[in-house]
Amino acid sequence: MSERCDRYADIKCRLAELAARDGDILAVIAIGSTTRSDIPADEFSDLDLIIVTDAPKRWYSGEYPARLGRVGISFIEPTLGGGRERRCIYDGGRDVDMMIFTPKQFEKALADGVAQWVMDRGYSFIYGAERYCGLTERHVKRVVHRPEMSEEEFQNLVNDFYFHNIWACKKLLRGELWSAKMCIDGYLKQRLLKIVEQYQLAETGADVWHDGRFLDSWADGSVTEALKRCFARYDLGECKSALDATHELFARLSVRVAEKRGFGYPAGAQTAAAEFLKAASARL
Repeated sequence: MSERCDRYADIKCRLAELAARDGDILAVIAIGSTTRSDIPADEFSDLDLIIVTDAPKRWYSGEYPARLGRVGISFIEPTLGGGRERRCIYDGGRDVDMMIFTPKQFEKALADGVAQWVMDRGYSFIYGAERYCGLTERHVKRVVHRPEMSEEEFQNLVNDFYFHNIWACKKLLRGELWSAKMCIDGYLKQRLLKIVEQYQLAETGADVWHDGRFLDSWADGSVTEALKRCFARYDLGECKSALDATHELFARLSVRVAEKRGFGYPAGAQTAAAEFLKAASARL
């Protein structure tokens, strides 16, 4: 995002001025879309920040975020490396996520590779002591992580997925629609995403990003087309259809991953789940 059209320029300017005056703020680092060259920021992008400070309570309380602009929404959630994240919506719907770390927490995140995971696509120092610039350069490489699985991880994932096919189907049979749907369109979709990633890595070596980001740009058309049948409204019949479609897509992709990677495949698990789903169809 160029400075000319940077929606966050005023917030970053205030933040740099605050850091320069406050001895407790040791580094402010922009990460995420505003620092990326691949799929750069657009009008919907947020501003992701790492703030290294000796006084995290001022950020947790909301005192310092309020100095950056008019805050409409603000809350805290846990984040990587044992820190906490203050998330704010400023005027104009501008979303600023501030990952707050003590120096010890940030240095550990760098040494353990946690920071690499969130900074590997780009970062930019808004403010920082030379020590933190040097530490970051040594530990963070602009090489995107490729989440390839070991055979043990793959087989555990496949068994986990098929186990929860049966679990979700039992919830449908019992009439626990909420629990079933949360599993079908929540838990199982997280496992399906992992297999979609592994499939694309094995087939095309695509950059699969993380958490499904930009999936429609890197996943095969056959996958995105199949996904249209994998989600349901809050309805018993639709949930069962979505569960069946999710099972079929996962099975197709996971078998192909096993073939490409030379992994053993837990076919018995797939058969057990498929037979249970088929038998349940007559009761739903």
